[in-house]
This record gives sequence, structure tokens and C-alpha cells, in this order.
Amino acid sequence: MALKSSVNKLRQIKTSFASGELDPLMNFRSDVNAYNNGAKQLKNMNILPQGGVYRRAGTKRLASLTGNARLVAFDFDDNEQYIVAFGHQRADIYYCETDTIVASITSCDWTTSTIFKLNIAQSGDTMIICYPTMRTQVLTRTSLTTFTVSNFEFDGDDENVHQPYYKFANASTTLSANGTTGSITLTSSADHFTSNHVNTYVKLDNTSLKITAVGSATSATATIFGTLQKQLIENAFTTTNGSKTIVVKDPLHGLSDGASIVVSGSNTIATIPATDINGTHTIAVNNADEYQFTVTGSTNANLTTAGGGPLIKVTSANQAHTEWKEQSFSAERGYPASVTFHDGRLWFGGSTSQPDWLWSSKVDYYFNFDTGEGLDDESIQSSIGMDRVADIRHLISNRHLQVFTANAEFYCPQSETSVLTPENFNIRRQTTYGSNFVNAKAFDGGTIFVQKSGRTVRELLFTDTELAYSANSLSLLSTHLIQTPVDLAVFGGSVDRPEQYALFVNNDGTIANFHSVRTEQLAGWTQWQQTGATFKSAEAVGTRCFFTVLRGSDYFLEELGSEDNTVDHSTTYTIGSAGLTFSGLTPYASKTVAVRTGDYYLGEFAVNSSGVLTLDSGMECDTITVGYDYEVIAETMPVEAVLSTGSLRGQPKRISRVIMGLDSSLASSLEGSKIILRQVTDDFSISPSAFTGLQEFYVLGYAKDRSITITQSDPLPMRVTGLVMEYGY
Repeated sequence: MALKSSVNKLRQIKTSFASGELDPLMNFRSDVNAYNNGAKQLKNMNILPQGGVYRRAGTKRLASLTGNARLVAFDFDDNEQYIVAFGHQRADIYYCETDTIVASITSCDWTTSTIFKLNIAQSGDTMIICYPTMRTQVLTRTSLTTFTVSNFEFDGDDENVHQPYYKFANASTTLSANGTTGSITLTSSADHFTSNHVNTYVKLDNTSLKITAVGSATSATATIFGTLQKQLIENAFTTTNGSKTIVVKDPLHGLSDGASIVVSGSNTIATIPATDINGTHTIAVNNADEYQFTVTGSTNANLTTAGGGPLIKVTSANQAHTEWKEQSFSAERGYPASVTFHDGRLWFGGSTSQPDWLWSSKVDYYFNFDTGEGLDDESIQSSIGMDRVADIRHLISNRHLQVFTANAEFYCPQSETSVLTPENFNIRRQTTYGSNFVNAKAFDGGTIFVQKSGRTVRELLFTDTELAYSANSLSLLSTHLIQTPVDLAVFGGSVDRPEQYALFVNNDGTIANFHSVRTEQLAGWTQWQQTGATFKSAEAVGTRCFFTVLRGSDYFLEELGSEDNTVDHSTTYTIGSAGLTFSGLTPYASKTVAVRTGDYYLGEFAVNSSGVLTLDSGMECDTITVGYDYEVIAETMPVEAVLSTGSLRGQPKRISRVIMGLDSSLASSLEGSKIILRQVTDDFSISPSAFTGLQEFYVLGYAKDRSITITQSDPLPMRVTGLVMEYGY
């Protein structure tokens, strides 16, 4: 808002930075509200819901890491929270209660190249870890400080493993076994077997077989559990009036003349008793889809008819089976790509060979995927079934089960009072943007995700009026801050500040920080970065937020501090009585660090190679906090007004006076003019008082795009509540 105070002087009031740092392409868009409520730069700043901005908290040094690591929360309850650092073939577990790494697990299946594409879900003591070319892993907490990693194993026994099965071969491809029990040879009618099939399961009709060796692309050795039987189609037998001969319809049966079969499950047909039909018979082959046998009883059929019922089974060696399938997850077919817990079920989404399929466990039995008879509590298994195969990348349990694929976004409808069952399950496409591999997360009533291109952040949000989801862009006005994110953390606020943030860790080591308050229609972005270091991963658990940070060639686990912690990679050191020399700063040996004591900034000091830091005379104290300063910038959009004579855009303007509102601040500079809040004669034993109120500055210089820049030379708390800018033209 611009208020005219004289012929050539205006006063512009800025009460809000809520729209955040705007894209440079917004520099001319003074016609939109975001221009007045946004900023040209907000580096290492946070947005206050009341409209102002404040210096972001610094990070605290917690532990050294062996290499790059993705951080994932393991949240058992409010008192037992952990951060799991997934590194190269290892997992380090940091216990938040004691602030120590309590377990390190090595020889894991993931690598540096896959850790940021792992899809992870946790419930209770169990964390499920998925990647499409890695056997699904289970991280289990066995005690307060003990964890193990193991392969995901489906419930069941050798004969019945309750896992998903699917026929990957062509529908016409058959399998035949040269025996009906024990160890046999399987023969495929087309090339199918590879060495990856060893120790995998095959279902021939409802009989389980475990492959123990592969001889060729068409031959494998397997063990049959139980007796191999073939389920025939309903009423597969046909009688002829006045005859004891029964013709069997069995497409691609693979049997030869004189073969012996055992029939079971047949009903009486045309007065031929079931006791005569069920039993052992010698067959004569009519063609590839049909054979016949003659019963030995005394009763002829009194009718030419089809019958036998729905439960006819035939047992015979070398019988070709068209109804067969193999386990869905294996080294040959790939493993689940995504995972979540929803409605009391464990859900898997997508795999290398079934990229658009969903599988759920039975209710409350997370390792049992038995479809059974399709009862309400039994496994749900279905493909998305769209016109384009959609690789499933994320499953999110929110208002509904949400499915994010490479091409589109879906959800599984259910009422507020119902759960998903095999009978009511369906899936509906909502939007067609597609997502990349950065984990999607629930945030401020919706689900935020990174679009497939890596340059846009969107929010999947349900609209009650339309009973559908939309996926609007959250980063439209700040696209320059989204630089191919690799990780995402949702931070719900701390004991110091109630604001919630979504932290997108960019590929360039910066963080795009999104602040949102939907009820107040507030949404804006700022950028975080470190000096001489880069962010690699971020995660929040409870009221704490953690980072993987690369400093030089070393990786560290760091934590976002409180608002009065204003340096990065910080550590606090204490000596017995006030003095100038502090030892034990080994992590900072041969480095120059910023030093604070209480609310004073003492300056930068060198730590020698032995880890000793010596302050200047007159700075005696018993506690110091050391770390690294980072640049803080808040720059307004260029001042602009539209008068009755037209816009002032492009005209030289001179901001002559600025009134800046501050709250609980200890240091600030405006256009290079530093606020002096302490004197050289101050007593260091008495903490300075933080300033709250208005500060007046006088500014020189004309410019066509005149803006105001707020910075800090001292790493101390700063909150800016607003500005009044007086300028002439």
C-alpha cells in the first residue's frame, strides 16, 4: 500500500513477508498480492505466521557419519524416538533420548546410489524398506537400543507361502511335471527359466512347487509339496448315451495315449456313479485339447450330457498346466517399489515386472498376503488398469490410500466409516502430473510431492465440494528455489516456535523451506544454505529436526537448534571458572570459528591444531558456543506505486528513510547500517537486552528498481516485523 504524503514523496508500508521469496520473473508483477507480501530474497530466514521473518536457527553438531546418509525417523512413541541414517550398506541408529548412536548395522543391501530412492514405512517396532531391485528388508527394534536387519519373509510354511503370485509368461505357455510328488522335472512349452528362479515358488493350479535347480530355459528341477493335481473347468466331462466312455475337455493337456490319470471330485453323471468315475483310468487322446477314458463299472450313461461339477481334479505325470503362476517378488521379477501401512494392512506398490500393481496383506497380519476366498479381511491384489502403465513410486496413507505414479496421481475411494476390502476396492485417477522419487508426505491437510520434472512441488488435496483431488503447484511463484530435490522433511514445529515447515533438500545442497498456514491462506518459500557446507538430507521426529551435512570431505549428523542458536555445526564448551583459554575443541582443530557467549558475539577465532581456542583479553567467560556463521539476507521487492498519472515502474527512485520493526533482536543491519545494541564498555557478565521496537535508518542513492536489504554481521537473533519505506521520485 502506498500513501501519498507530498507531490514527489511516498510512504510504502510492508507488513508481511508471508508470500516468501519470489521468483526473479515476478519482478514486474506488482499487480498481484504476492508482490506486496513477498520478497526478492529471504536467505536463511523463516516466515512468521504473523507476517514477519526471523533468522533461522543454526545447527548443532551431533555425530560424525561414515559417508552420505539419508535420514529417516523411527518413531515408536513420544519417549522412544530414533533417527536412522541409511548410508552405504549400513544403517546407524541415533537415539534421541540419549543423543547417541546406539546401533550400527553393516553389510546391508542398499548402497549410496539407492538410499534416496528407498521407500520406507514404519509401524511399531518394525520398519519395511523397499527398492525394486533389492529384496525387501525389515529393520526391527528388538530392545530399546538393539536393532536388526533381515529379509522380509512372508508367513506360511514350505507348502503354503502366503505371498502374491502372477503368471508372467504368455497365456498359452504351459508347464508340465514328470511326476506328481517329491522331486520332479518341470518342462515349459516356451523359454522361461533363468538362474534367478532357483529357490522361488511356482503354483500349478493350487499346488506349491519350489524350484531347486535350473537346467535350461525350458527345464527346472522342483519339489512338489503335497500331490500335484490339475483343476479342470466346470463340467469338463461329457457322456454319450448308452456308453461308459467319458470325454474330458482339458485344453493343451499334454498327455499321450495310454497315460494313467487319477480322477477325484466328480459328481455322478447321467446315472454313471461318482464311485466309478473317481479313481484311476487309462486314457486315449483325441486331440491336443481332449482325451477320453472308459469307466469299469456296469452302468452306461442314460444321456449325452456335460457334467461332473466344479471340483474335478486330475492327477497325472506329464500333464500340461495352463493355470500356473510364479511368485510376484523375486530376483527375476523384482521387488516392491513402494510401501505404506493403511487400514490395518501392509501395502506394497509396483515392482519391476508389475509396475502398476497394488498388494495388501490381510488385516492385522502384515506378512500374510493370502487372497483366500476374497473375504473382507483377506489380501487385496489389483492392477491400476489404466491406458498407460503407471510405475507406482509412492503410497501414502492419508484421508484415503493415495497412489503416486510416474504419470499420474490416484486414490482408493472409501467412506469415512468403511475400510478397503477385496469387494469394494477400486482405484481412480485424479491428476496427471506424475511424481519423482522424493518421498511424498502429508502436510497441512494435503500431501505434498515433487513433480516428475524435479522443478515443481505440488499438493494433492481433496475437495469436499467436488469429491475429488486436485494437485495445484505450491512453488509456482518461487520456482527458482526448487532445484531437483533429493529429500523432504516435514517439521511440525518445536518447543520454541509453532510454525510448520516442509524442507526440500535440493541437489545443489540448499534447502527450499516452505511455510504454510492453510486456515489463514498463508504460503511462502525461503532458502536455507550453509557457508562452506551443503545439506544432503533432512528428517524430523517429534519436535526435533535433523540433517546430514557435508563439510569439506566429511559428513555429519546435525540438528536444528533453538532460535537463540545462531551458528551452524555448533558445540558448547564450559570451563571451571571464567577464563580465556578453552581446550578440547578437537572437531574444530585448525579451523576458524564464530564464538558466542550468552547473548554476546565475541567474533571469529582460530582453533589451533591441538583443539585449543584463546579469546582476546577482556573477554573472560566460562561458557562459549562455537560454530560457523551463515549469511542472512532479507531483501524487499522493488518499491512500486501506481499514481493517477501512471505507474512509477522504471523511474529513478530514492528511498530516503526506513523505519524497521524489530522484535527480540540482538543484531541487524539495513543497507549496511548496523544497529548498535551494545557498547565497548559493556560488562560481559551481564547479558544485553534484546531490542523490541522501531529503528529508523536514513538511506542514500537512486535506482530504478529500488529495494531495501536487511543483513547481519553478527550471528545473533533477529526478527523483522515490518518496514515503512519513504521514497521520492
